[in-house]
Amino acid sequence: MKKIKAIIFDLGGVVATGGYLSFIKHYCAECFTPVGKKKIYQLERQVNLGEITETQFYREIEKIFHVHLKPKQMHQQIVRNMKADKALVHMIPKLKKAKVALFSNSLGHMAMEVLKKRHLTGKKFFDRIFLSTQMHMAKPDKQAYRYILKKLKVKPSEAVMVDDRIENLIPARAIGMKGIQYKNASQFGREIKKYQLV
Repeated sequence: MKKIKAIIFDLGGVVATGGYLSFIKHYCAECFTPVGKKKIYQLERQVNLGEITETQFYREIEKIFHVHLKPKQMHQQIVRNMKADKALVHMIPKLKKAKVALFSNSLGHMAMEVLKKRHLTGKKFFDRIFLSTQMHMAKPDKQAYRYILKKLKVKPSEAVMVDDRIENLIPARAIGMKGIQYKNASQFGREIKKYQLV
């Protein structure tokens, strides 16, 4: 059984669901066209890396995709609809034999705001929180994973990345990390049992 010293969770689609993706699906059908996907990806990348602010990101969405909401309204919609995955949140403190971290591609300070609103900021949950906007590195870049591993003082083979998006797990696995594509808490519970947490 492989020994694991660190588990790194994604936020949106894993620890909390709804929010951003639901917002885009509801208000921005154009974001899912081939051209739209390319544009939204570029904007997401800029805001995740802290190259543009969250407000600038929303203004661009408003302008390019004709979403008739003000930046503040978009922000409030997303934060309000991001709900903690209660079953997973209940499970996280029980994984504490290993280091437990969170790594989120954040829209400005939104990830921290969601964690605070859902009462998920204490050491009971995460030993470390890594946000792309603060690191100026984002998923799926290998250098972002290497940076986090270094900060957690673990080797790639001793860490598990938990993310709902396969495109974020491929590079993590490429540098030697384990990867669990998150579907729900019970599926995660079964997958994590394959490893010995130390």
